[in-house]
Amino acid sequence: MMSIWNFILRLFQFEGTKLHPNVLLMCKLLVILMTAHHMFFKISDPHIPFVQALDWFHNHPNFFKYTLRALYACSAFALLFNIKVRTASIITGLVVILSILSSKPLFFNHLFICACALFLAGLTNNKQPPYLLIYQLSIVYFGASLNKFLQLDWWSGAFMDTWLGTARENPVYLFLADILPEMLFAKILSWIAMFTEFAIAILILFKRTRSLTLWFIIVFHLSLYTLTSFRFGHFIESLAIVLLAFISMPKGQLQIQYKSNIKRIKHFFNLLDRDRKQVWSPLTSESDYWLTLKKDDKTLNNHNALRSLFLYTPNMFMLILGIDMGLYIVFYNHRTVFFILSMLFLWSLVFYFFPKRT
Repeated sequence: MMSIWNFILRLFQFEGTKLHPNVLLMCKLLVILMTAHHMFFKISDPHIPFVQALDWFHNHPNFFKYTLRALYACSAFALLFNIKVRTASIITGLVVILSILSSKPLFFNHLFICACALFLAGLTNNKQPPYLLIYQLSIVYFGASLNKFLQLDWWSGAFMDTWLGTARENPVYLFLADILPEMLFAKILSWIAMFTEFAIAILILFKRTRSLTLWFIIVFHLSLYTLTSFRFGHFIESLAIVLLAFISMPKGQLQIQYKSNIKRIKHFFNLLDRDRKQVWSPLTSESDYWLTLKKDDKTLNNHNALRSLFLYTPNMFMLILGIDMGLYIVFYNHRTVFFILSMLFLWSLVFYFFPKRT
């Protein structure tokens, strides 16, 4: 019985594999996200494929569908429970890519980004930074900006006006568009989108500007979600999960000291720390701090320590995704309430974790 429990706990463990812990966290969350959005059942026989040769499988009904479903189920299971994680990540990504190639109606940017991230993650290792994922994000934003630069409707604001004003009848957009001169607000939004995406594509390639760029991405897309109340499928969630690959996790154990009045915080993190990387010890009553965290010969105190502790606890992000999914399920028929709660939850996280000057 204990061995079964230990195996189940692998779902919440991220150390000791051939992937960086944060990259493995990214892979697990992407699999959970895609599966929650019915990826397994979306895999079917070819239907209007991008590659015409795949029509050959119509001569053998269900062979393509059940083969890919079996591969997806097995590789996703292996990835979630830390079995040959690099191979499992590559196979899962390839299965989703092949499914997209076999069916044009299945193509969505957010799904393709997930598949490519899984495939590229499997090509990385735990000894080097995930450069391939950096290049992927750069290409995604460069392609998005280039596509907009080449369309006159983006320069004139016509696309933004049609989408927000006519198609979605966004009240915030309509209110501000009426106050400002005709099409000015639409042009401002369009130009901000184009040049922001182009800047991200360039700045993320450089180590000195990468950290700031990642925060730029988060604030940009969360602002877009706030304005439009639209997540573009699961694009925003997918992108946020991919960004986890850029968190620099400490390799050794975390030395944490705490005062007795925050024992509940200690118990909470002990519950989430399934890799047993956190070593807790009490602070003296004379200490000026209620929490300290030592990492890489650097000591952080109080909320700086708590913020880092959140970031260095992978299961915190599992919990955040679970909360977001839970809110969606509970308020499925009350979308306005869900949107307001999501905004409060997500912006609270951004304001708390945004780097502070010390």
